[in-house]
Amino acid sequence: MSILLEQDGLSFLVRNKTTRQLYLSGFIPSKELTRTAVDDLLVSFPVRPKQIILTVEAPSAVILPTEFRGDNTEWTTHALGAQANSIFQSKALSMEVHAFVDPLILDQLKSDGLEVRHNWLAQMERITLSSKPKMWIHLFGSTVLIMAGQGKVWELVNSFPCENKDELLYHIANASEQLNWDRKSLQIELSGTQAAGYLEFISPYFGDVHLFKSKEWGQKSSAFGPWDATAFATILRL
Repeated sequence: MSILLEQDGLSFLVRNKTTRQLYLSGFIPSKELTRTAVDDLLVSFPVRPKQIILTVEAPSAVILPTEFRGDNTEWTTHALGAQANSIFQSKALSMEVHAFVDPLILDQLKSDGLEVRHNWLAQMERITLSSKPKMWIHLFGSTVLIMAGQGKVWELVNSFPCENKDELLYHIANASEQLNWDRKSLQIELSGTQAAGYLEFISPYFGDVHLFKSKEWGQKSSAFGPWDATAFATILRL
């Protein structure tokens, strides 16, 4: 079972770990979340899933190599506007994320038996970088996560406020300019809420823009009805 907690709510996905067949998915909007939302979700299952991965999309965060870590996190106040209250690590990447996590979300991380990860690190571990410059872009309700890299190097991982198509185009163009990447040869994989609606708008400005391909990460079971797989891209990658 995979769970994503972010500012707009809680998303979850249940599948077979071996066959990656999908059985169930759902979304609980933030206005309906309680401090026991994760526990309430888990007890609703007759049998508790064997593996539960909970990822947190906390956009007020900084990512850095593990070797730069110190015990004092007061410096994050200047970078984030508030002192980080959570540190997430990835041994595979030798990197960590210092984040300020909303107290309501922070309470959800205390449930027993969870593998708690920051969404940035979880995505970086699962995505295979391309030999050419490429961006993986996921739209949440009012933010966009941009991950950019090529070869064996991640060049950019960050979240930005994003309310509409124009702001999305601005963030992508600005990121490509800062990285000194040629827009005409840039590959972009787009996912998240409203991804399909934004695809046509940004495509003329970049070389190759396409939607997230869910079949590479999971297969729907017969119990699944109509489903926007692009909205669940970050969970499907886990």
